[in-house]
Amino acid sequence: MRDLPYRWIEAIQDRRDYIEDQLRLGSPVVGLPYEQGSLLLTVTKGAQKIFEVHDRIALSAIGHPADIERLRMLVTDTASVQAFQSATEDVNLHRLTHYVLAHTFKQAFEAIVGEAYIIKMLLVEIGNGDENTQFTHINYDGNVKVDHDSAVIGGTLEIENAMQEYLDAAQGETNGDIASALQLALKTWAVGRELSQRSEDAEDNTEVTDEEIEEIIQTELEDGEIEVGILDASLPSDTKFRILTQDEIQAARDTN
Repeated sequence: MRDLPYRWIEAIQDRRDYIEDQLRLGSPVVGLPYEQGSLLLTVTKGAQKIFEVHDRIALSAIGHPADIERLRMLVTDTASVQAFQSATEDVNLHRLTHYVLAHTFKQAFEAIVGEAYIIKMLLVEIGNGDENTQFTHINYDGNVKVDHDSAVIGGTLEIENAMQEYLDAAQGETNGDIASALQLALKTWAVGRELSQRSEDAEDNTEVTDEEIEEIIQTELEDGEIEVGILDASLPSDTKFRILTQDEIQAARDTN
């Protein structure tokens, strides 16, 4: 098909439209730093969505469960092999995303005769030595976006932009502790979730009120639960990742 460029471009656009339609209703993910590390937050209905990749690296994703698991195993196994063959310190997020994941996403997306991955992925690495915390967003087509302050993934670009705008406006008001970061991440998630449930005809309206945020949180938590994974630099072990318990999450939500 590449010898017929117009057909190839049309097929790429059809593939993009199909993937974005499948991702639209995915539960958003929010990544934020706090004083001792970084967290990833989403809301799930049973299946775990936040995972450790390596000692200082974690990931979450939205998309088809089989694709998420396949790519999670790819990056986790690659990190383990690199640590074994050289040194743990040589495993870093830049190498894993730019030389493993991004290439894999792009190759699958552009190979029209094959299956594309229905996925968006968010990874975070906390600082090691002089390095800063890094959030990396990988789109289904292999495009990579890196940020050191925060990151989100949502069903569409419009949803992500609205979430990021809300996050940027409110982030300076937090005091840096994990409770504040968790509460802000949950509200940002709610912005994305509310927008994902609106009709496509209402996409131009990305305003979400405080009342709508509280309502969508209450509604979604009736049959779902908040999942939070943290990378805590203060942990004495090499592995800095752990999943917060529901008691810890509730305690953070109750903190004023």
